[in-house]
Amino acid sequence: MVQAYSIPIRVSDVTGQRHVEAREVPVDATIGELIESLLPGMSLPRNDSGGRPMTYHARLDREGRHLHASEVVGDSLLAEDRLVLHPEINAGGLA
Repeated sequence: MVQAYSIPIRVSDVTGQRHVEAREVPVDATIGELIESLLPGMSLPRNDSGGRPMTYHARLDREGRHLHASEVVGDSLLAEDRLVLHPEINAGGLA
């Protein structure tokens, strides 16, 4: 049996306006590392309108659950899975 070192996945933002096909996602990367690597290619903002850093999370469509940043790609994702990235919303925070 051949061991896979990467898998292909599909990713979109929460609005469905931005899509990317990530063809070679390393199976030993964490979900947090994956998200960080996808942001530039999807032209997603790193800061909110107030200049505060934004944090993104990923939802796995196949299971309908949010993935933890520390989860490992090879343990959580299958080839051709679809992830939806969405920003963390902190309502009512004081600067």
